[in-house]
Amino acid sequence: MAAHGLDYKTTAELDRKASIELIENNGDLKQFDAGSTADARERQPTVETCFEGYTEEETQQRGKKLVRLIDFRVLPILILLFLLNILDRNNIANAKVSGMSKDLKFNNLDYNNAILAMFVGYVAMQIPAGFILAKVPPAFFLSGAVFCWGIISMCCGFIKTKEQMIALRFLVGVAEAPFFPGALLILSSFYTRKEIAVRIAIMYSGNSLSNCFGGLIAAGVISGMEGKGGLRGWEWLFVLEGAVTAFVGIAVYWVLPSYPSKCKFFDEEQRRLSVWRTTQDAMGEADERETSLKKGAKLVFKDWKILMLIFQQMFISCSQSFSYFMPTIVKTLGYNTNQTLLLTAPPYMFAFICSVAVAYSSSRFNERGYHIAVPMAIACVGNILVIVLPKSQVAGRYIAMFLLCLGSYCAFNLSFAWVTSTIPRPKVKRAAALSLVNGLANASHFFSPYFWTSSSSQAQADRNGGIALAVFSILVTCTAITIKYTLQAQNRKLDRLDEEDKPYTGSLEGIPKGYRFIS
Repeated sequence: MAAHGLDYKTTAELDRKASIELIENNGDLKQFDAGSTADARERQPTVETCFEGYTEEETQQRGKKLVRLIDFRVLPILILLFLLNILDRNNIANAKVSGMSKDLKFNNLDYNNAILAMFVGYVAMQIPAGFILAKVPPAFFLSGAVFCWGIISMCCGFIKTKEQMIALRFLVGVAEAPFFPGALLILSSFYTRKEIAVRIAIMYSGNSLSNCFGGLIAAGVISGMEGKGGLRGWEWLFVLEGAVTAFVGIAVYWVLPSYPSKCKFFDEEQRRLSVWRTTQDAMGEADERETSLKKGAKLVFKDWKILMLIFQQMFISCSQSFSYFMPTIVKTLGYNTNQTLLLTAPPYMFAFICSVAVAYSSSRFNERGYHIAVPMAIACVGNILVIVLPKSQVAGRYIAMFLLCLGSYCAFNLSFAWVTSTIPRPKVKRAAALSLVNGLANASHFFSPYFWTSSSSQAQADRNGGIALAVFSILVTCTAITIKYTLQAQNRKLDRLDEEDKPYTGSLEGIPKGYRFIS
C-alpha cells in the first residue's frame, strides 16, 4: 500500500474511498467500487476523524494549516468589508453633530426618519437577498452590493434637501442588505461550529472598530476639508468614505471566494479537505447539496427555534441603537464638536477588545447562552449609570459609556454564530434563516431611533433613550438564558429519538442524525 493509503487496495480503504466520493459528489449516492449498487445506495454519510487515508494526527495538522490559510485569505477581506459597511451606515451620526442637521433644516424628527428610511430599505431587501444568496455565488453578490452602497453613500455628499437625504438613505439600506447574511454564509461554509464563533466575532469587530475609527476619521475630514471645493466638511465625509467603499467593492470580486469547492487559492487536496471538515462537522451531511427554495422556506418557518433567535436578535439590535446617537450622548459631557468625535473612539475600542475576548471564551468552552447574558447585564448597568449620574460626574458618566458599549457588541456576533450552529443543514435553509433573522432583527430600527425623542428637552430625550436601552439589555439576558435551556432540552430529545431509532420531525427536520445543538 502506498503512503497514506492512497491506492485504496484494502476493503477498509475502499470504504473510505466511497465516503470521499460521496462528499465530492455533494452527498449524492452512486455506485462505488467498494460494493454493489444497492449497497452504495444504502450507505449513509458517516462521521470520520481521518481524511483520505491520513492518520488522525496528520488530518488535524492539515486542518490547522488550512484554517490558518482561511484566516489570512478570507477573514481579513470580510473584516474590511464590514468595517466599510458600518462606516457608511453610521457616518450620518458624525455628520449630524457637524452641521448637517442645520444645513438641511432638519426638525426634531427628520434625523430619526433618515435612520428609519435606511432600515426600511434594509429589511425590505433582506429576505429576497437571502433566497438569491442561496442560488448565486455570495462573493459575486457581495461585491456588487458593496460597490452600489459606496456610490449611493457618495451621493449623500451632494444633496441639498432633507427629502433627498432620506431617499438616499433608503437606497443605502437596500444595497447593504445582502452583506451580513452573505458574509455569514461564506464563513459557515469554511469553518466548523467550534471555529466559527470567534471568526464571526473578529469579523464583527469591524463594527466597533469602524465606529472607533469613524469618529477619528470624521474629526480629521470635517476639520481639514471644511469649505474645500465648495463643500462642507460633513459633505466631504460622505464623498470620501463612499468613494473608498466603491473602489474596494470592485477589487474584492477578484479575491473573495464563495465556497471551499471553488476556492482558487486552495489546491485540490485543500478543497477536498475543506469540504470534508464542514461535512464531518455536520455529522457527514454535505453542505452544498441542492435543495429547492420552497423546501428551504418550509424548513425555516416550521422551526420555532428560529423565532426565538429572531426575538433575541431584535432585542440586541434595540440595545445597540445607541450607535446612531453616540456622538450626541458623548456631547452631553460638555466638550466641543471635534473633542466629542475624538472621545467616541475609546468606548468602541474597549467594546472591540471585550467582544473578541468573549468570543474566544465562548469558542473554547463551546457555550453561548451565558456569554451573551452576562455582557448584556453589564450593559444594563452602564445604561443606568449614564442616566442617574449627575452631569458634574464627567469621569463616571464616561466610564459608564464604556460599559454601555460592551454588551451588545459582545452579544451580537455570538447570537449569529448561534444561528449558524442551530441551523446546520441544508445550505438553502441556513441562507434563508440568516437573512430572516438579520432582516427582522433590523426591523427593530423601525422604532428604536425614536427612543431619543422628547417634546420637553434634549436631556429628557437622552433619559428616555437610556431607559429603553436598559430594558432591552435585560430582555436579551432573559432570552439568551431561555434559549440555552431550551436547546439543552432539544438535545435530550435528540438523544431519546436516537435511542429509539426514530426520525427527526417537526422543528428538528433537516437536523443531521447525531447532531447536537450548542447551548
